Amino acid sequence: MKALLTSYWCHAISESIVYPRCYLLAQMITFNLSKWYLDYVTDLGDVEIAYTGTAHWGPVCLHYSSILEAVEGRVRERHSLRQQARPEQEESTICWRSKALNCETTWQAAAPPVRETVYCSSKGSIEWNCVTPLARAKARERSGLGYVEHLEMTIPPWELPIRALRWGRFTSASDYVIWIDWLGEFSRRIVYLNGEMIPCSTLEDERLEAQDGTRLLMDRSLVLRDGPLGTTALSAVPGIRRMFPARLLQTNECKWRSRARLERRGKAPVEGWAIHEIVSWAQ
Repeated sequence: MKALLTSYWCHAISESIVYPRCYLLAQMITFNLSKWYLDYVTDLGDVEIAYTGTAHWGPVCLHYSSILEAVEGRVRERHSLRQQARPEQEESTICWRSKALNCETTWQAAAPPVRETVYCSSKGSIEWNCVTPLARAKARERSGLGYVEHLEMTIPPWELPIRALRWGRFTSASDYVIWIDWLGEFSRRIVYLNGEMIPCSTLEDERLEAQDGTRLLMDRSLVLRDGPLGTTALSAVPGIRRMFPARLLQTNECKWRSRARLERRGKAPVEGWAIHEIVSWAQ
């Protein structure tokens, strides 16, 4: 959760028209974020992460899409504020095209979807649909193993009862692991291994350990993005410090691409790639 919750919303705001705070506060009725995250990693470790979605906050409607990619260790990002078509899904195939971002990629699912209500309260909810936790992706010039998810969120991220969030996904030709680790006033840990939810005793930036002895080790060899949102994704927005609370601006996101190794009792170790992150909210 491919960004995670706060970073997706911040990304939308940072690329949008800025409205006076008084107008937003006075007119805010409901909040809704519909966000797609689609990624793949090539055999050599090149990365492409696509975000596309729409955020509604009262009368404000923000469309945003972006591509975060790393080729031979060089990271760059491009984005568009134009309304984009949603990813198309037909049976086990997902395709997303964007002329504005010069992107056309197809994911062929190799594993069934996973769904969870991550959080629910009187203020709103977070519905997570992992459309495919393991897919074979094909772009114009590259291919690799990938992952696709869709997130529906009806509570502003700065109102979440959260201190830190770890999210990640590991893929190999034969296996996958996905995880969400929510820490704070409300805590929840979700870990899936090949479609089965597993109890996990340790979940850190560089490793995951399940109670049955399964381990996932990650080397954090490439930083894809790192820094407080107020000085990264939101830094270019005029008057940003007067518009949003410090808790949002000081939130720190660090996202990695890692070479990873899955170890299980009685089975040979499996090598693959992981994309994972930690988002830390200011207290």
